[in-house]
Amino acid sequence: MNMSRLLVALVALLLAPAAAHAEGACEQWIAPALAEGPLTYGFLSADVATGRRACPRTEVGLGVQGGAIVETQNFYGAITAAGLLSGSYAVRQDLEVFATLEVPRFQFVQNATLTGTTLALGQLTTGATYVALSRGPLVVSPSVRLQLPTSFASPRTRTVGGELGAAVLYRPLPRFELHGYAGADVSAGLGAADAQPRAGFLLNVGSEYALCSGFAAVLDANMHFGHRAVLDYVAPAIGLRFRAGEHFGAELGASVPLLGAERALAIGGLKLTYRL
Repeated sequence: MNMSRLLVALVALLLAPAAAHAEGACEQWIAPALAEGPLTYGFLSADVATGRRACPRTEVGLGVQGGAIVETQNFYGAITAAGLLSGSYAVRQDLEVFATLEVPRFQFVQNATLTGTTLALGQLTTGATYVALSRGPLVVSPSVRLQLPTSFASPRTRTVGGELGAAVLYRPLPRFELHGYAGADVSAGLGAADAQPRAGFLLNVGSEYALCSGFAAVLDANMHFGHRAVLDYVAPAIGLRFRAGEHFGAELGASVPLLGAERALAIGGLKLTYRL
């Protein structure tokens, strides 16, 4: 009798992870309001050239992000800050549409003795993510993102662009994930001057671990190529994520470029979300 019970218990333990994986990795996350996926603080406008999460969510968000360039040897400095309105809608379990708007976007620039300040509507991006593969702990989700010409930061030029990529999630445990994203982006200016088209490629790899259902830490590595130089930046990013109740979440994060042509010292921000 004791041996039979022991065998039943062992079989139950072996089948429990398989049953959890059968639900799919997107359903396993330890707390619905706790953010997941890569950090989205990038060195371009709005969320351009940042990773996307693989799992669809319905949520609205309000945040701020900013960065600084300080080049004393060139007598140059710049401070940029933006408010971010974001939202996503899970049309189905395998399809999400999303958007991010910079409102407003502030920039202060000093070049030797010359200074300039702008405060204007910023960039709007919109896109969609589709879960193409969900098998056990693995999820693969292609995505497309458009950069619409809404920004008035440059009075004579509007920037338009697009991005095509794919997000990967591997979640072997409800409180731990490995994530990644690879995407190619293009942009160009609309106006009287030359369009100056640019193309780049982003590679993101990272992990997230939830110490409990109310707190998680994220560590990412981001590499971008081709926009300003062969190597735009190699930038590690770190983030802390919190939740309050079943719907509210918060994220604090920062990224520092260690290598490449990127001139910013760092970029970081705070984001508050409400998951429906």
